[in-house]
Amino acid sequence: MKIHKLVRGRVGTITRLSVACVALVGGGTIIGLSGSGVASASPKVHWVTFWNAYNDVTETPVMNGVVIPAFESANPGIKVKDDTLPYAGMLQKFIASSAAGDPPDLMRSDIAWVPQLASEGTLVETSKQKWFPAMKKAADPGPLSTNLWNGGYYGIPDDTNTQVLFMNTADFKAAGLTAPTTYAQMMADAQTLTIPSKGQYGLGVDSTDIWNVGPFVWTDGANFANKALTTSSGFMDSPTMTAAVQQLVTLESTGVIGSDFVGGSGSISGETGFPTGKYAMYMDGPWATNTYKQANFTGYTTEPIPAGPGGSISVVGGEDLVIAKGGKNEADTIKFVKYLQSPFAQLAMAGAGDMTAYKTDSANEAIENPALKVFATALLTARARPVFQNYGELDTDFSNALAEMLAGKVTVAAGLAAATTAANSTFKQ
Repeated sequence: MKIHKLVRGRVGTITRLSVACVALVGGGTIIGLSGSGVASASPKVHWVTFWNAYNDVTETPVMNGVVIPAFESANPGIKVKDDTLPYAGMLQKFIASSAAGDPPDLMRSDIAWVPQLASEGTLVETSKQKWFPAMKKAADPGPLSTNLWNGGYYGIPDDTNTQVLFMNTADFKAAGLTAPTTYAQMMADAQTLTIPSKGQYGLGVDSTDIWNVGPFVWTDGANFANKALTTSSGFMDSPTMTAAVQQLVTLESTGVIGSDFVGGSGSISGETGFPTGKYAMYMDGPWATNTYKQANFTGYTTEPIPAGPGGSISVVGGEDLVIAKGGKNEADTIKFVKYLQSPFAQLAMAGAGDMTAYKTDSANEAIENPALKVFATALLTARARPVFQNYGELDTDFSNALAEMLAGKVTVAAGLAAATTAANSTFKQ
């Protein structure tokens, strides 16, 4: 899952590759585009409605300014209606529109949503398409696997990502610290870097959900469920998980972890608070590097999360492209899907911070956006969240239980016991 921190603003520049792409549209052939690029006198226009939750500072300008125009230029009979929606609520909106018989043609889905949507019968099975085998061969196995449900694939990878540790160089220098090399040291440094008089927290944790908490508990040696995804008993309520979560709760209650963890009115996200001195350290994805580039903020370094008892384990995120069953224009939607998987589109979006999910493009991606190298390293040991159709329920149950622990309504042991019971019910459905 890639949780975008949607930040409103204007973009002053487009990436080097994207500028080159614009030039190619005018006078060359772009790999992955179909059509002659020469419009007929009065072509019949077909619309492809595309739902997504792109970051409108880094991703939307490249998608709307480069990627979609190139596709439309090469396919004059097709227009793409780019609907950028808030991440929160997009899943339910898709489900509701499908039930009403009026879904979008295409959605850029969180990887965690695909099994649920496939189980509800709302998606076209892409593995039955003639073009699927070639796409499957080019895709990285991890991102590809997030589209698998009940023996079939119901989408294709669009991008992948993970989170790494962002560190404010001035804060570390002022405290006489160097980058931590172990998880225990990172947590100790967070306490040292907490300066209430400056309004500075040592660590930011952006929410109570598994996307944000997973890297901490996995690195500390804990797990949410067994590998077979049949039970959380002995995992989510284990002594190891209890100790890992208790440390986070204690750090929040003592003012080391900032307001982003609990959230609510007045809270400040890590991506917003980090460049303004609110957080000395926090975890974030590759989109943040472009956000800071646009803001001319360079006073930070990035490293994979320091290794703990469980290793250095971040979280696998990303999005998949899913075609709605019952969409109005399936043939042209498939053309657009195949185009978004092309090297042209993949590398253009790499310039916006999106990591390619295709082996064939990974080498050029690092050239286009060197900031992605550290994320590629972190992906080597990153872990996917539980991939099954009821992941959303499991995530909500854990997140709600952790929120109650942070509010002091239940002890950590009691909260995890309740979350485990709720999680087990999702595996039985």
